[in-house]
Amino acid sequence: MATPTLIRAALPSEAELQVFASAVAQLLIERLARVQGARAVRRRAGIGTQYFDQRDYAPGDEVRHIDWRQTARLRRPIVRRFEAESVSDWTLLLDCSSSMAAHGGAKWQAAVRMGAALSYALLQLGHRVGLLAFGTRVLAQCPRGRGPHHYAAIAAMLASLQPAHAGERSELGVCAQHLHGAASVFTLSDFLADQEMCRDLSALRQRCTALHVMQLSDGAEIRLQEAGEVDLLDVETGARMPMQADAAANRLASLERAAMTARLRRFCASSGLAFTDWDIAQPWQQGLLQHLVRARSQC
Repeated sequence: MATPTLIRAALPSEAELQVFASAVAQLLIERLARVQGARAVRRRAGIGTQYFDQRDYAPGDEVRHIDWRQTARLRRPIVRRFEAESVSDWTLLLDCSSSMAAHGGAKWQAAVRMGAALSYALLQLGHRVGLLAFGTRVLAQCPRGRGPHHYAAIAAMLASLQPAHAGERSELGVCAQHLHGAASVFTLSDFLADQEMCRDLSALRQRCTALHVMQLSDGAEIRLQEAGEVDLLDVETGARMPMQADAAANRLASLERAAMTARLRRFCASSGLAFTDWDIAQPWQQGLLQHLVRARSQC
């Protein structure tokens, strides 16, 4: 038996991350859709007295905020930034089940790039960010932290992860017990087990201030490339189903996939959750930006 090919996702470049962070900054500062009755607590750079971090001087910065010692050491103007009165915690949930490894791991690679970019953008604004990778259990965890060093930790974890090619089911609910305190939660998954996922989303929304649902779709996974009798395998459960592969079967698979997404969309709408069905053939920047704009409009 051939050894399964390792799936290593390429993270966005520093230039891509910086451009994306700049594009979504205002969307991540503003209040986003949150669970009814929840109260957001935020922390970001702004007007305050507690030291937050430092950056290069920019025209318009107050001279009194210049850090003269760092300016002399680095030989360029450096200013201190201070905490605003609010704080924001975020936890990203990344589906690491076997279905994410299908078709060369295209969905997994897309999810990793999106998770890395969102983490980077949030950390740039001073938010605390954590990451959970889940299958039938929590497979890896990066506790919440802030700053450039914490992005390096998240990036290292993302680079080291890969979904099992078979046998790892998606059970989002296992993440609930790891969510503590007021936080926004952003879930990246293909949500193929839609009924179970809706149940698990209900459990998660009781433990966070805002819940974002990003469904990753890959059109290639619902198209059978061969004609005739085939034996379909559920990579998560191991169940097999013989069927006749033809154009009609492809149409049926497409309709069933659309129906699953429609059920998930209705559930999210009725529960006040921000939902996006993202086709991974589209740029990840576009998918994230559209979701954040949609989430903001639901406030």
